[in-house]
Amino acid sequence: MDSTSKKTRQKNPRENAFPLSSLTFAYLIPTFIKGFKKDLTEADLTETLSEHKSKYLGDQLEKVWIVEQERAKRKGGTPSLRRALFKVFGLEFLLYGVVLALSETVRILQPIMIGKLIDFYSPSNTEITKDDAFIYAAGVVFCSLITVLVVHPYMLGVCHLGMKLRVACCSLIFRKSLRLSNTALGQTTVGQVVNLMSNDVNRFDVSLIFGHQLWVGPLETLVVSYLLYRVIEEAAFIGIIFLLIFIPMQMYVGKKISVVRLKTALRTDERVRLMSEIINGIQVIKMYAWEKPFAIIVGMTRRYEIKMLRMAGFMRGIVLSFIIFNTRVSIFASIIAYVLLEIE
Repeated sequence: MDSTSKKTRQKNPRENAFPLSSLTFAYLIPTFIKGFKKDLTEADLTETLSEHKSKYLGDQLEKVWIVEQERAKRKGGTPSLRRALFKVFGLEFLLYGVVLALSETVRILQPIMIGKLIDFYSPSNTEITKDDAFIYAAGVVFCSLITVLVVHPYMLGVCHLGMKLRVACCSLIFRKSLRLSNTALGQTTVGQVVNLMSNDVNRFDVSLIFGHQLWVGPLETLVVSYLLYRVIEEAAFIGIIFLLIFIPMQMYVGKKISVVRLKTALRTDERVRLMSEIINGIQVIKMYAWEKPFAIIVGMTRRYEIKMLRMAGFMRGIVLSFIIFNTRVSIFASIIAYVLLEIE
């Protein structure tokens, strides 16, 4: 895009949006209105957020990475990218964890209030007054409102944070590739660099979404287990046991996915390296009419890569199926156990 069109870009509406506007995404309304009146074009694109720009994020990470390299050099160890990323983005990541914990607390309180509200209409009710019922009803509405106002901005914020980690790492990789010596260039292929910037860094976008579930999940499980025990007693533990049974299976499949992912990355590197060499030597290939043999080699390399991608996709589907299957089986087991215990 030329400099003239770049100057005419409008400022990003989220840049200085009011907090309530950010929570409700009201700053997008003018864009929706414009899109309703006419088709949006490239000229309607706004400037990138200041906090998302590659130079800004790359400078931040590079400063911390240099300090981390010096620390590792003094101690005779290996510099840790994880530690550098945590120093730059750790505080924001922890704040999102607090927000998730609060939203999950509200989600736990909502069914409790619904249960109390249902008890008010029970014929045997003698404890819950009409005023209490109004309070519980207001609590249910308030919990729903908090969930709507918190969950979606939280997901957007975590996705933004994952994107910032990805952009910062890409900026660092790009800067490093420009400073590689001839010796290092002989050890690092173009395919490795391309694969790092196009595939590997995308893991940040996914990992941060579920990162806080590693500590929020167990705590929430303990609290919900206690609440279930107060209602259905021993039957609650039956469902929890079924839930825990599948955890080793998920861990096993997750480890296998990491192995397959590594093999896929290596085969992708090989395919990109091969294509780069073919493009560089295309004149020689055309002169000796070697198109078909090289096409066969490329096809075989691509088939090996697709085979690993297909295997990784199957395993990923199995892991995702556990998300729905586990909860349903656990609930069903608890209900069956409660019914059987009540009959006895």
